[in-house]
Amino acid sequence: MKRIEMVRHGAQQLTVAENAVETALVEVSTLLSQLGRMRLDSNLSPVLGQEAIATLVESVTLLSNARGKMVDAHEHLNGVKTQIGCGAVAAGTLDKGESKPAPHVSIVGGTRTAA
Repeated sequence: MKRIEMVRHGAQQLTVAENAVETALVEVSTLLSQLGRMRLDSNLSPVLGQEAIATLVESVTLLSNARGKMVDAHEHLNGVKTQIGCGAVAAGTLDKGESKPAPHVSIVGGTRTAA
């Protein structure tokens, strides 16, 4: 396998892995939110299911940490790409670096403010 092919294949798999972690984080967060909403809508005691909620919150923290580690790995792999002479090869999504604000947010003087 040529180095450029290795970089592109690795980038595709990295994106799959990053998306899997992100999806898990979203799904557990959604479950946590839905359980809270169902408890409130049913007028049940907050004591009911507290252990499950605490475990899910811990899961969200762990998944958030895993997401951060995927970002770290991504950066390390960019270094490997350069080391093998493929630094100019673009792979993956185009949105890298500084995040763009959501449409309802504007940047004024370097700080984000709600529009």
